[in-house]
Amino acid sequence: MKTLAEMEQKAAALKVKEERAVEAAEAMRQYEAEKANVIDNVARLRALRLEREAQQQQQAATNKAVLKATLLAKKAAAQKSPATAKAEPDRQPEQIKQMAPAKKATTAKKAAPAKKAS
Repeated sequence: MKTLAEMEQKAAALKVKEERAVEAAEAMRQYEAEKANVIDNVARLRALRLEREAQQQQQAATNKAVLKATLLAKKAAAQKSPATAKAEPDRQPEQIKQMAPAKKATTAKKAAPAKKAS
């Protein structure tokens, strides 16, 4: 026969086991919920990335088409009137030409005071 103390010990041990089982089940639910959130977040971010990449590809294709159309228009204009095409240089080289003398003048101005101080 079991004594009262032994029965209380077994009851306490059983209660501890039950509490641990409940805590383990709760921890597993939390883990699975967290895992589901991570999976959902990864899927959302993947969809956003794919959408952004598709927009970038579409923009690149549009830019390429615009560039091609511009080059064809310039080529057609050059074939129609070669003198006009040569008289109208691209804007970018003009801007570069305007910037280059400004840098030289700035350098010359800096050098001039140094010579005066000598």
